[in-house]
Amino acid sequence: MKVGFYFHTGSTKGVFRQLKANPKVEVCICTPKFDRMIRVAGEVEFLDDPALRLRLLEERPFLKALVKGPDDPLLTIFRIPHGVAYFWTMADNMGEAEVPRIKF
Repeated sequence: MKVGFYFHTGSTKGVFRQLKANPKVEVCICTPKFDRMIRVAGEVEFLDDPALRLRLLEERPFLKALVKGPDDPLLTIFRIPHGVAYFWTMADNMGEAEVPRIKF
């Protein structure tokens, strides 16, 4: 699998249409206690990889109730292949511009 941050959604959802119209994103992934997070910024690319679609259905069996199989056009996979990321905590609040960025 190539480097990047991978996501999936349904092709009928608003977020899919928004990403198609403007692929520039910033996402925030938090710990359960919201005490540490990673922020990732970049541009998404949509993937049409049969092996990846099959793997997604195997790793997330709940999706099998929502799609007809790995070829179902409802299943949409995208990734942020390049961009910048940084870790952030409340100690960095009001100073996040100073937090070192990691290019990927």
